[in-house]
Amino acid sequence: MPIAILSEHADLAESVRDLVKRVAPSDVLHEALETPIANPPSYWKAAAEQGLQGLHLSEDVGGQGFGILELAIVLAEFGYGAVPGPFVPSAIASALIAANDPADKRLEGLASGETIAAYAIDSGLTATRQGGGLVIRGEVRAVPAAAEASLLVLPVSIDGGEAWVLLDADQVEVEGVQSVDPLRPLAHVRANAVEVADDRVLANLGRPLARAVITTLLSAECIGVARWATDTAAAYAKIREQFGRPIGQFQAIKHKCANMIAETERATAAVWDAARALDEVHGGKADSHYEFAAAVAATLAPVAAQHCAQDCIQVHGGIGFTWEHDTNVFYRRAIVLAACFGRAADHPQQVIQEATTTGMRPIDIDLDPDTEKLREEIRAEVAALKALSGEERTTAIAEGGWVSPHLPKPWGRAAKPVEQIIIAQEFSSGRVKRPQMGIAAWIIPSIVAYGTDAQQQRFLPPTFRGEMIWCQLFSEPGAGSDLASLTTKATKVDGGWRITGQKIWTTGAQYSQWGALLARTNPSAPKHGGITYFLLDMAAEGVEVKPLRELTGNAMFNTVFIDDVFVPDDMVLGEVDRGWEVSRNTLTNERVSIGSSEPPFLASLEQFVQFLADGQFDQIEQYEAGRLIAEGHAAKLLNMRSTLLTLAGGDPMPAAAISKLLSMKTGQGYAEFGVSSFGTDAAIGDQGELSGKWAEYLLAGRATTIYGGTSEVQLNIIAERLLGLPRDP
Repeated sequence: MPIAILSEHADLAESVRDLVKRVAPSDVLHEALETPIANPPSYWKAAAEQGLQGLHLSEDVGGQGFGILELAIVLAEFGYGAVPGPFVPSAIASALIAANDPADKRLEGLASGETIAAYAIDSGLTATRQGGGLVIRGEVRAVPAAAEASLLVLPVSIDGGEAWVLLDADQVEVEGVQSVDPLRPLAHVRANAVEVADDRVLANLGRPLARAVITTLLSAECIGVARWATDTAAAYAKIREQFGRPIGQFQAIKHKCANMIAETERATAAVWDAARALDEVHGGKADSHYEFAAAVAATLAPVAAQHCAQDCIQVHGGIGFTWEHDTNVFYRRAIVLAACFGRAADHPQQVIQEATTTGMRPIDIDLDPDTEKLREEIRAEVAALKALSGEERTTAIAEGGWVSPHLPKPWGRAAKPVEQIIIAQEFSSGRVKRPQMGIAAWIIPSIVAYGTDAQQQRFLPPTFRGEMIWCQLFSEPGAGSDLASLTTKATKVDGGWRITGQKIWTTGAQYSQWGALLARTNPSAPKHGGITYFLLDMAAEGVEVKPLRELTGNAMFNTVFIDDVFVPDDMVLGEVDRGWEVSRNTLTNERVSIGSSEPPFLASLEQFVQFLADGQFDQIEQYEAGRLIAEGHAAKLLNMRSTLLTLAGGDPMPAAAISKLLSMKTGQGYAEFGVSSFGTDAAIGDQGELSGKWAEYLLAGRATTIYGGTSEVQLNIIAERLLGLPRDP
């Protein structure tokens, strides 16, 4: 999924994609590996006619008046095409000048495409004050597109700090050097007592903002590279055959490709948010936390580009290691892009610094002002609920459809996605708690969709009040992730069914009054047929619950023995033999949420950040911890993008599926890091000790990549459904 969510952004991405396909096909890229690129490149005029050089620049200087987010969308498409030449460096340089002063007249040439600019993120230049300006000396190494540019935006050291200056190319010595990526030329720039007037100093461009602009836009190009590598690897895996079948059918290849798209999606979410944060700064929002957002993107995106390019070569095998294959072009681009970020360790360390001081960037959704009338109405209703107390409030919340507002009336409020978000925000800000459904949240939609009137009236009201606890009796010792292989048997008798079997990993069964039970009613039917969905009274004769003690020493899960238990006909949910359909039911008007939920028995991202704030860690530990924070924050962003896609009428499934996979793994990482930091105290299991608390998180975390579908099964699902790789035979 590209950066774009809104339809107008998707249209922009598509138009740029079409341009890139025309001007930078494979043969052009390979020619550029051997032959110096024309300056300006052949596509420069076409890009200018499309307004791309000035897309992000003010209309006052001839630009189109859009922002960093729109520019990031363009640069991601240029990354997807590995477009040669100075377009990306020039766009970044113009963004730096505009960040200092959007009305700077020197932007006019950049907006029209008449001027090409270059920038550097680090510099060996020093400046001394002289008269009404500066005198600059020193060298800047490996400046992208410096030899093609007529205007340079460079940092200089002065008075113990840093300033950014504009230099004309004819004021300095420019020495072209061989680039690892010939499509992105480099040059050293030397200044020998170059005099710079005050109007050439970008006085409003501080180091934090400059680095955030540079790294965010570089990150946008990185995710284009990562997406190309992922798409190309998956396409090859579908057609390349070995041992008589497509290599994409082998789980090793399937999981590699699934991990590629997961890493790409996570980095994409981070870049999208970093670009939004910079646009908020331009809009005057002081607390956008743009430095944190940019550091998260810079931590994830260049790594994603390199990893995916490497894995793309691996999937292609020997052909991927040849000069003639396009993998050569994109791997070289990924290497040079990663170098352009400067020291890789700086960005995770900045993530920690920002997270533990100014704080992480909030994850919330700003809705259209047109929704304010609806918000006022909901706020008033929530306030009225808050005025009630005890059981009266609980009943009013349940009967008002507030617990699951996405459900149809009378059980919900038939709330559209926007209304669901407002309800969640207002209940949270009003500090009004709604009954927690737990496992019942997965069962209620099926009762609403398939239940009889009698079943709905009997089960839904007390469930919404939090009085009826449910468990889900699906998994079996021989049918875990492969649920359709279940063997619990239901035999028809007068007035109902006799059911015998065993269920396992049943969360909360020891506390539940009722359970949702799948049993095989027709052994002759196909694997996914012949299964019926029953509502089981957990107090019925023949039901035995045995808590299953986990490696934590606790018993969240259970084994449930069902020994010739009678279930009446009126406890069949839906049609006999069609329980698989019922179990997989989701309503058309699906539930949406903001941010990803974190299990209470695991360390949350906020707890991990607080743990870091309270401790002392060396640079190696800070690098690892910063990476974990970036990954955890980006997983939450994926979930928010899923919500926004729902609001925009798109498909939220890719972001949601990948968020689940990644957030569980990252949660385990928090605990692993925490425990490893205690040294010998990590052996202490007393939860009264901080080390014991984190040890408990570590032990409990092993379950998260197993329950709800193991990570391995999730990888299969992602590869098959999102990348279209062939299913296992």
